[in-house]
Amino acid sequence: MNILIFNCGSSSQCARLYQVNNNQTEPQVIANFSATSVESPSSAGPKLTWQVNEKNGVNKASSITHKQVAKKVIQILQENKIKVDAVGHRFVHGGDLFTVTTLIDASTLANLRACFPLAPIHNPNAFGVIEMCHAYLPDAPQYAVFDTAFHASMSEEARTYALPRELAEKSGYHKFGFHGISCQYISAKAAALLEKPLDQFKLIICHLGTGGSSVTAFSEGRTLDTSMGYSPLAGLVMSTRSGDVDPGILIDMMRKGQSADEIETILNTKSGLIGLSGYSSNLSEVIEKSEAGDKVCLAAYEVYVLRLRHYLGAFSWLLNGADAIVFTDEIGVSSWRLREAVCTDAESLGVILDRSANRKADPNVVTWIHEDDSAVKLLVMPTDEERVILDEVVKYR
Repeated sequence: MNILIFNCGSSSQCARLYQVNNNQTEPQVIANFSATSVESPSSAGPKLTWQVNEKNGVNKASSITHKQVAKKVIQILQENKIKVDAVGHRFVHGGDLFTVTTLIDASTLANLRACFPLAPIHNPNAFGVIEMCHAYLPDAPQYAVFDTAFHASMSEEARTYALPRELAEKSGYHKFGFHGISCQYISAKAAALLEKPLDQFKLIICHLGTGGSSVTAFSEGRTLDTSMGYSPLAGLVMSTRSGDVDPGILIDMMRKGQSADEIETILNTKSGLIGLSGYSSNLSEVIEKSEAGDKVCLAAYEVYVLRLRHYLGAFSWLLNGADAIVFTDEIGVSSWRLREAVCTDAESLGVILDRSANRKADPNVVTWIHEDDSAVKLLVMPTDEERVILDEVVKYR
């Protein structure tokens, strides 16, 4: 059985085709696809890199949408005469409607549409990919796996906003948290590496992507707190998203005549690194420009670092010390400069970075980057959201 997995981010899209055989303990990867700078400003421009069995290629374009990426992925598989038996999708925000993996049918589609406003730069894109699969893979059942599901057991005090209770309950205003699929993989992997039961260790997960980023405090086998909230807008500085903003600013913007849609566009697509730097939404490009002497890009980078250190400090206090801090996703595993900036001068919190190990860390390999006498272990760990989605599809089929 061949299962195609789509992982649709805000500015990236990955797809992976697994061959699942009941007689094999491990599924076999027979195709990989990775699209970058999808509907996102970058000096590098968008491209789709793919590998199918022994074949590989790169498709470049001046612009590309998530639906176009999905269509190209399916076309490449069909050109290679590879059948798809089922499809799994990452769907970022399931709201209160979805807390477990769900088979996509007519009623599910309507409820998925109802979740669009909760994550406007994620959910519509994932839905578009689902539609593309319905059109080009009509016989393959599809499943939605939700980023918010992992955080559903978050403590009530962490989920609750200090709003009038009746308003919050009526409108569903509470923290959901995101990057849960990644957190599910990282927490299980870290527990195995630390040789501790999942419910008996304390972990801080820094999921730092080229689109969205978040920090999660994990303890007692569940999310204790996380930086993202009701929507994927809250928390860290991101590529085009603002992260935490004083609500008073938004009220002032409305009083000055800007509509809710205009404010949403500013916060989701014109803020973050692209808003601060005026140059790029890609952190590596901002760092490179700052090292060349660009003071505006340097300031943008420093704001990014400070916000991340803020959450690491808060969550270290919340956990009463972490057993480990994990850096994952594209920026987390690739930017030794960011890790060094964040982990330097944190000895009083038990964090002692091994600078040499940090700089040599292979982004594709799990690497310890702390000194031997560091009370908190530091890990660079590539995530594998596609594998988690596959496992969920297999479980619910």
